[in-house]
Amino acid sequence: MMAPMTPPPRRTMRLIAAVAGLATLAGGCSWRMETPPIPSRTPTPTVVLRDAAAVREQAVIATADSTEAGLLEAELAPERLEALGGVYVEYPSASPAPSPSVEAATFAAAVTEAIDGALADAADAASEDPGLAAMLRSIALSHAMATTYASLAGAEPAERTMPGSGGTGLLPRDGTAVDGDLLARLALAHDQAAFAYEVAAARAEEDERADALKRSRIHAARADALVALPGVEDLREPLYDVAPVDTASATGRAAMEVALELALSEDYAALIDGADDADVAWILDAAYDAFAAAAALPGFDASSVPVLPGLTTS
Repeated sequence: MMAPMTPPPRRTMRLIAAVAGLATLAGGCSWRMETPPIPSRTPTPTVVLRDAAAVREQAVIATADSTEAGLLEAELAPERLEALGGVYVEYPSASPAPSPSVEAATFAAAVTEAIDGALADAADAASEDPGLAAMLRSIALSHAMATTYASLAGAEPAERTMPGSGGTGLLPRDGTAVDGDLLARLALAHDQAAFAYEVAAARAEEDERADALKRSRIHAARADALVALPGVEDLREPLYDVAPVDTASATGRAAMEVALELALSEDYAALIDGADDADVAWILDAAYDAFAAAAALPGFDASSVPVLPGLTTS
């Protein structure tokens, strides 16, 4: 009687492997391959800067007090925070109500950090994300406006630089990247403002008249300085139209003057987007200076403080 044939060793090994596989499936998950963990978010440098700005806005909101500046910032900071995309929460589903921690600080300290941090981070973001850099600079300017407008009421006519900007002055230096045509139009706007203040002074009396003449001289001097820059065409004219209704009463004159200054502030602030690093400081100072002039006038209203000066928001 012939002995049963044994399978070749290779076939035997295949059968053993198959049986082992079936046993593993039948017996449940007695072992498994380790899967790599889900990688955590690795933000880009500009995302880190955006997140840092959002946290600073949250700190302003958390510390806002009952002062005029605090109440205004309580309205504006949430809009800036929304524009930044909110505070980043890594695992929003881990808690039913995530609340990002904000380092405790006084309102004044939070605002100072918001201004200084925005300007420093804007310089870091400028090469990689010019849009973020512009937003951060606009945020810093808005903070400066919101927290100083009340203290400027009734202030003497004078040139002022933005808190935290470094105070480099209100005029571009040689080699500015700002287009000569834009500078020519700014000079024209200053000259028009100087003329309007002269007309207002002619109809005013005592302190109002003296202040209007001072403001007229400030604008005329700025127009002269801008026109003196290389490549800037002189577009100024001898006379401009000033509606009689705008100068017939003290209230009308103040409203006209506030509108003139706010328009100039916005003209300067519009240069923030795309500004060369060397031009940023004087642009911020000039935008703030015109705003400060408006805030010093009777009838200025806090609702005129912009959320993101110079930028278009939807």
